[in-house]
Amino acid sequence: MRRAMLFLSAVLLLSSGCKQYVTLFPLANPNQPVYDDQLLGRWYGAQENEDPLTGEKVLVADTSNHFTFTKYGITGYKLSAENTKKETSIEFETRPFQVGDQKFLQLQRTKSSVSEQNVGILRVYYFMPYRIENDRLFVKFTPTDRLQALAKDAGIPMVEAEGTLLLTGNRQQMLDFLEKHMDELFPQDRETKPLYRDKILNLDVADQS
Repeated sequence: MRRAMLFLSAVLLLSSGCKQYVTLFPLANPNQPVYDDQLLGRWYGAQENEDPLTGEKVLVADTSNHFTFTKYGITGYKLSAENTKKETSIEFETRPFQVGDQKFLQLQRTKSSVSEQNVGILRVYYFMPYRIENDRLFVKFTPTDRLQALAKDAGIPMVEAEGTLLLTGNRQQMLDFLEKHMDELFPQDRETKPLYRDKILNLDVADQS
């Protein structure tokens, strides 16, 4: 499945050549946490292959990448994204939140070391709508130029630096903006192919392919 959506869009647009969009302030309210334990577990991209023993079509995991949600702290989750072929990984502190009827994930890079807290590194927040249906996890991204144009028209303050669009509006500004422009920012055709919960995939066949 195109390497698990290009490693979850290079793990939340963190690749060179892909412009990121982030917020300066958290969108999830830490005082009113939203829980979604459906996230917990390991997820893979998948494609349909033929079982060499039975000849039947089965969903086969792309085991070069996987994404694991675990409990983190009292009210949060952690997303660990791993590329097993390149032996690289990245972790995010993750909090679900809701805008109208739409669920979102807020993700922030975990601190790489204790000293990082003291060197002025800005730990910004990524966000994306998601839904889980029949053990399938769907997410959406929006083109940065579309987000930038709508945010500018709405008077949302922002800064561009080093390939990143940093939205600096406060939490309520951003939530109101997302709710008003949900359909323009995240139409149905922006939804990615799903990630599959590991229990519904034939991992034995995947390992053989």
